[in-house]
Amino acid sequence: MIRSYSKFYLLFLLIAFFNFSPLFSQDTTMTPEFFIFSWQKANGDEYKIPVKNNLDINIERQKVNRVLMQILLKSLIRSKDFEFFNPIGFTLIPDQKNMVAQLIFNKLLANGETEEFTDYFVFDTYGNILDIDY
Repeated sequence: MIRSYSKFYLLFLLIAFFNFSPLFSQDTTMTPEFFIFSWQKANGDEYKIPVKNNLDINIERQKVNRVLMQILLKSLIRSKDFEFFNPIGFTLIPDQKNMVAQLIFNKLLANGETEEFTDYFVFDTYGNILDIDY
C-alpha cells in the first residue's frame, strides 16, 4: 500500500515538474545593439530596416518591435504617400525621461525625385508611443 502511494507521489512530482519547467525557462530576448526589423506594407512590399540601438537601458525585443511597427504606421499615415513610402533606417536614442526613435525614410516627390525625411517619436520602456512633439 505504501509502495503504491510513493509511486503515485513520484508520478505527481514528475508531472508537476514537466508542466512548470517551461515557465521558469522562458528567457526574454533583449534588444541587441544592431538588428534588422522586417516590415511588410499592405501592398506586399517587404522591407528589411536596419536598427541602431543606442539606448542605455535594456528593453525587451518584443516591446521595441511593437514601437517600431507603430512608428512605421504613424509615419506612413503622416506622409500621405502610401505607395512610395520607403523606410531607410531607425536609430534609438536615449533621452532624459523616455527614449527617442529616429526614422529616416524616402518619399517620391511630384517631379519624380526622391527626398529624404526624418521623423522623431518618443516612447517609454513599456512600448508606448507618447504624444510629445520633437
